[in-house]
Amino acid sequence: MKRNRRRRRNWVFGILAFLAIGIAAYALLLYGNPDDIKDQGFVTEKGTMPDLWYTVLWFHAVSGGIALGIGWLQFIKRLRLRTPNVHRAIGFAYATMITVAGVTGLYMAYYTSGGLSAQLGFGALSLMWLYTLYQSLKSIIADRNPRAHGQWMLRNYALSCAAISLRVMTPLAAVFWGLTDTNDTFGVIAWICWLPNLLLAEMIIRAGIGRISKPLNA
Repeated sequence: MKRNRRRRRNWVFGILAFLAIGIAAYALLLYGNPDDIKDQGFVTEKGTMPDLWYTVLWFHAVSGGIALGIGWLQFIKRLRLRTPNVHRAIGFAYATMITVAGVTGLYMAYYTSGGLSAQLGFGALSLMWLYTLYQSLKSIIADRNPRAHGQWMLRNYALSCAAISLRVMTPLAAVFWGLTDTNDTFGVIAWICWLPNLLLAEMIIRAGIGRISKPLNA
């Protein structure tokens, strides 16, 4: 039974890694070239935006994409134990990207579709992103508490996975409810793309899987 549980966990982790890499590649392909950013569908639908918005979007998409694409590596047991220097290097890159993505996310939230609810939802996501990152770094640098560090990083990466949830929920809203305009959907999706992720992370932590002393066997 324990072997089956571990196998299921590894399957789930593998699917997560696949989705993370796929969404990260999507973000980098669409928004990686700042010269082409104004030609993308999402951007043209916004109409005329301030010049700064396009620059901030580029930083947000690239930094968020990189963070999502590399963050799952930090939960691989062998990588942490056998190559701690690699783990630290990836962690430094991830923390840098999350800082950029979180700060730019606050700016992007102000201009989001979906009205005040969407602005507050995406703004809260960015604040929680930055807060959980701060707590994770504080726990390992100042407090020397690897267990707390692992738990906070699990929460943080759960928030990073909002990028996956968002791109799943948006087409589902179109298929099941016929809602294709983000002005109609983002008021709700801006919250449910990350709150369930955070709740799941808390459940994992409480179950003991999030402990750094008993890392995921991916």
